[in-house]
Amino acid sequence: MSTNDASKDARSPAEAPGFKSLTASVANALQRDLVGGRYRPGEKLPIVKLATNYGVSPGAVREALSRLISEGLVEFNEQRGFRTAPVSRAALMDITRTRVMIDAQALRDAIRLGDVEWEADVLAMQHRLANCPIRDGDNPPMGEEWQRLHRIFHRTLIAACGSDWLIRFHDLLFDQAIRYRSLAGAYRIDRQRNVDEEHAAIVRAVIARNADAAAAAIETHYSTTTNLLAELPGVVVGAVGE
Repeated sequence: MSTNDASKDARSPAEAPGFKSLTASVANALQRDLVGGRYRPGEKLPIVKLATNYGVSPGAVREALSRLISEGLVEFNEQRGFRTAPVSRAALMDITRTRVMIDAQALRDAIRLGDVEWEADVLAMQHRLANCPIRDGDNPPMGEEWQRLHRIFHRTLIAACGSDWLIRFHDLLFDQAIRYRSLAGAYRIDRQRNVDEEHAAIVRAVIARNADAAAAAIETHYSTTTNLLAELPGVVVGAVGE
């Protein structure tokens, strides 16, 4: 047996490629469910129960939950174990303020660096999103296809910014914002605004290469959502009980 083979055999299960792949898969599933509001703020996340629910080992769940701490979706302490991160109006306002800072800068850079193909991608995504029903019939939750296209639309807006870090922070903050919106449940905040026109205003500024107008439009878009969510009962108030 070669030295490399021996070192591979000596690795702990958590270091094995298969375990890492499984952990990533579980982390993605947990992230999706946390962002989607499946678990309430402050809810306990028992490892054994989650392992059964997701069909994996407790070790994979523990590793996945540990990863999600850095994304602000999970908290841990020795006495209480893993729990979903709490929510608050102050945190929501902070998330929005930071999103505006990150995305406005990324959008300015994309306007400066983006080419005609990027413009075409932005226009195409706006068109697809505008022609996708925001909800499936009259069901309260936003439709999965609309949510998928909405995420792609906002990512496309900043795709030409030239910074992997700005895009990474955009993704993290987007998930945080979606989590708050998911907690709104049956509340139809889309009825109190024209989301398509908000998106169109951003795109018009982008195509005109007006960075100031684009930054202002993205701030208005994010702030409108935040202000509506902040007024909803039960969306941004304390954690669930023990």
